Amino acid sequence: MKIATLVIKLTIIINVTLITFTIAQPTNIRCCHGSTIANNRLYIGGGTIGPEDNETVFTDDFFSLDLTVQFNTSSPFNMPYKVHPNIIVKSDANTLVYAIDNEGGSIYFFGGFRDPENSEGNGIYRYSLKYDGWAEAIPANGIKMPTRSTTKIVGVTDRNNNTIYIFDNSIMYIYNATEKFLYISPNLAPYQIYYYATAMLKTGVIAYIGGGKAPNKLYNIPMNEILTYDTYLSKWDIKYASGIIPDPRQGHSASIAPDGRIFMYGGYDGDENAKESNGSYPSFAVLEFTNDKFVWSTPDLIGLPSKFRIFHTSHVFGDYLIITFGRNKTHHRVNTIDLIDISNKSAYKFVTNFIPPGAPPPSPSPSINMIIIASVLGSVGGLIVIGFTFFLIRRCRYRNVIPTPSG
Repeated sequence: MKIATLVIKLTIIINVTLITFTIAQPTNIRCCHGSTIANNRLYIGGGTIGPEDNETVFTDDFFSLDLTVQFNTSSPFNMPYKVHPNIIVKSDANTLVYAIDNEGGSIYFFGGFRDPENSEGNGIYRYSLKYDGWAEAIPANGIKMPTRSTTKIVGVTDRNNNTIYIFDNSIMYIYNATEKFLYISPNLAPYQIYYYATAMLKTGVIAYIGGGKAPNKLYNIPMNEILTYDTYLSKWDIKYASGIIPDPRQGHSASIAPDGRIFMYGGYDGDENAKESNGSYPSFAVLEFTNDKFVWSTPDLIGLPSKFRIFHTSHVFGDYLIITFGRNKTHHRVNTIDLIDISNKSAYKFVTNFIPPGAPPPSPSPSINMIIIASVLGSVGGLIVIGFTFFLIRRCRYRNVIPTPSG
């Protein structure tokens, strides 16, 4: 009887462990975070979490999404996330940038609005992909990066992935991850912008798209006016785009595909006092740069209705534009990831199934309930086999006993 009880307890423990490892760890609702892709994983860190009416709950959590496996975005609690060591400081409006350095490759943390307890500290932190840990990144040439930025910043790298460009307060900061040197461009931008989107072109020119112009953050830059920075000449310029021009906006994102298409998503008019945010139209647009000219287009987005999203991040990976977290129209933060299939230029569409490059089409996957039922049935079957085995052993022992003569 004791053996049977022990077997039952072990079976329960195994099933609980199985279910625990099957269900991915849930993530907090968040916006204003940083993210970057490295080694086929999407790394996400920092940001603001908690109730929508509390804008000061900064976080230092850091985790990644595996982009080598298939997943479905319908349930944010069933995603292939992995938790990593926390960032050294709590912050939002920060940026994360992957760059190649002497260790092979690391993720760098810049700027943001720091938690009051972390208002000092260092301006740059480095996450070692090799050793899975954070440390201060102190420039070898003694130049310091500000610990606090004036807006939500977005960093980009050059074609070699070893030089990072950070634009804030009309200043271009340039960090060489191999030399560990921080440079400041001697040329200031023609104006300061807030809550912009950016992309590095193949020509070595950085395009800054939209945003609010200082000193009045509510003056939104027209979307046909593209502020550019030539990384080879350290020169600022303003170029004007043609095509179907989207509405001005702040809080949007931009991500560039290998073929040069820049995908813009989300954004609003910048009025933080409005009870309901006024989204900019359309929520999805494409900017292309050919023959030294920018051209806008506003293709239809098939599938789910266009979702209002601000203070999110987006990245192109394979056939998808991956949109992470952010804030909705009523100031509520979200913990969902959206996917836009960008493989067909004439039919952009929302999808829920992510298929990594080179993977076969997905077969119907069992639900969590089916997994639990299967594990329970397997356990019951195992108990039956164990019980039947005990029965046979006892029966054989009984047959081998020699009866003792009575009387």
